[in-house]
Amino acid sequence: MRTHVASLFVVGLLACTASRTSAPEAPAAAHEGAPPLPFIADDYDRALAEAKAKGVPLFVDTWAPW
Repeated sequence: MRTHVASLFVVGLLACTASRTSAPEAPAAAHEGAPPLPFIADDYDRALAEAKAKGVPLFVDTWAPW
């Protein structure tokens, strides 16, 4: 029983280590040439209409002063 648990522990550690080391890193300058995201302030109806027309999702950013 102890060998089984120890084996599972070792396999888990190896899986975690392998996933951390093999993850690709995005270059720092990957988005330098990309156009900025267009924000439409205080006009939900217009933003929704434009998103539907372009077939893209609508991102709504809300906040509160408190």
